[in-house]
Amino acid sequence: MKSNLKPPVIVLVRPQLAENIGATARAMVNFSALDLRLVKPSPYDEVHAARMACDGRKILGNLKVFQNLRDALTDCTYSIATSRRLRRVKIPPLTPKAAIDKVQALSKSAKIAIVFGAERAGLTNEEVFLCDTASIIPTSEKGSLNLSQSVLIFLYEWFLSSHEVRFDNENPELDRLATHGEKQRTYDLIRQLLVAIDYQPRDRLPEFMRRVKYLFEDRPMTFREQKILLKILRYFEKLTEQM
Repeated sequence: MKSNLKPPVIVLVRPQLAENIGATARAMVNFSALDLRLVKPSPYDEVHAARMACDGRKILGNLKVFQNLRDALTDCTYSIATSRRLRRVKIPPLTPKAAIDKVQALSKSAKIAIVFGAERAGLTNEEVFLCDTASIIPTSEKGSLNLSQSVLIFLYEWFLSSHEVRFDNENPELDRLATHGEKQRTYDLIRQLLVAIDYQPRDRLPEFMRRVKYLFEDRPMTFREQKILLKILRYFEKLTEQM
């Protein structure tokens, strides 16, 4: 069941690099998240951050800065701490998808925050405990994700969980399954071409045509595929007429 929760608040605790702040804003705008909060950020080049943000520059212009995580979460109703070091605090971590699925069951009025630590050291134990749950992104043993990449993964999971994702199709009719008659026109033309080029042995042609049809049994032919195949066959038909 899809939730109508608002996009999450993104909180970066002690971010150190302008590139990551800007790239985080860029990730946010792709998934409709607009509320970016920084906790005690290191001095950073705002021009460089804006250059990295691209269409997320407005998010940078409206970001809020706090002196501690407690203040940054004051108006939030549920928060997810993200960290690679959760074993030290002995909190059973959730995957990003599991964490997002968990908050989707909350009230529509809930304001969710996803909290990310500094690039070098992450969140402190106290900061993790301050949040309501914790999550870790599974990676290989030597995996190391950039801060903005981590933000992107969580927002992607949020977006998939909160929206019916559909892609516009210029002509949905093309993606329907081909009808029996449409497929038969294709098979008939294949047979005509085989006869035209003197397929041998001729008495085995019906069996060969059954094998051709079996090619489309496991995954039925779409109307788009039928049109492409028919177009190719008609090109060959013209060649046989010139022979």
